[in-house]
Amino acid sequence: MKKNGTKNLGDGILKDITRLIVETDEENPIPIAIITADDIESAGGYRVRLRPKYK
Repeated sequence: MKKNGTKNLGDGILKDITRLIVETDEENPIPIAIITADDIESAGGYRVRLRPKYK
């Protein structure tokens, strides 16, 4: 999952992505969450849930 010293988020659609940014759809977007391979930061009043891979 590493490329040039930077961790990628995963395989498939996220294989070349180092950061996922969720933001509002406005002229001046407001970040709601920033997700990296090591951390999740979310704005106040929001939560981010992860779902594990089930067998």
